[in-house]
Amino acid sequence: MHFTNTTRPDDHDHHHGVVERGFILDDIPGILWTPEPSAASAPLPLILLGHPGGLDRMRPRLVARATQAAAQGFAAATIELPGSGERPPSPDAEQARAELRAR
Repeated sequence: MHFTNTTRPDDHDHHHGVVERGFILDDIPGILWTPEPSAASAPLPLILLGHPGGLDRMRPRLVARATQAAAQGFAAATIELPGSGERPPSPDAEQARAELRAR
């Protein structure tokens, strides 16, 4: 895992106390949110946040959920879905989406 950036969501957005880190894992972009270092003294359980694709578009919702998780002592992470953002399309993922739509 390679961290690409570290930010703190704006306090005026009511997302204080959270550190946000962009990352790349095996060419898959994602975001990791953790409580401020002073609030986390031990390893944290991790919640994986799902979304329908497009990290940039979904970021406001995701950071709100991650902030709630951090307030409860959890870290939260999400990854970009295949075929979304900068990830290339995945024939398997496209087939699974088509099957879900058909049902």
